[in-house]
Amino acid sequence: MLWLSPYRGLIALACCGLVVAWALAQTGTRGNPNPHPVAYLGASGIPEVVLEENQLNQYVTTGRINGDRIEFLVDTGSVDVAMPYRVAQALDLNLTPGAISKTGNGNVQSWSAWLESVDVGGLVAKRVKATVLPNMHGEQVLLGMSYLRHMEVILAAGKLTLRPLPSP
Repeated sequence: MLWLSPYRGLIALACCGLVVAWALAQTGTRGNPNPHPVAYLGASGIPEVVLEENQLNQYVTTGRINGDRIEFLVDTGSVDVAMPYRVAQALDLNLTPGAISKTGNGNVQSWSAWLESVDVGGLVAKRVKATVLPNMHGEQVLLGMSYLRHMEVILAAGKLTLRPLPSP
């Protein structure tokens, strides 16, 4: 075992690297367990997307706004799709002054925008209203009722299923 002593530091470093890589992989899955949602035909013959909850019992998924990839947090308590100002800038949205919005962080002046499309796994809603909040941090967008009202939303056994509602 004496022959291992010169390599002890290298072996310890390699082990630490493996632990860090594993931890990073696990953290990514916990935050967004639905990075590539895909609609498939359910038992009723209607397309549906099934989302798994993360370890915080939240439904986080990846989707698209106007064709650009976005991470969503499903939020039935949000009237509109809600996003940080910097995300709206990155999407190059045409903003109009909105009202004073009541948020978890207090009242704040907001902006409004109309999104051409919001897509989760192929379930697309057109002309979706968005609220842009300057005090909202991060890159995550709240997938609120302005999108969800176009869907049947089923919550059961730790899964959230989205199905498009028939057009009137």
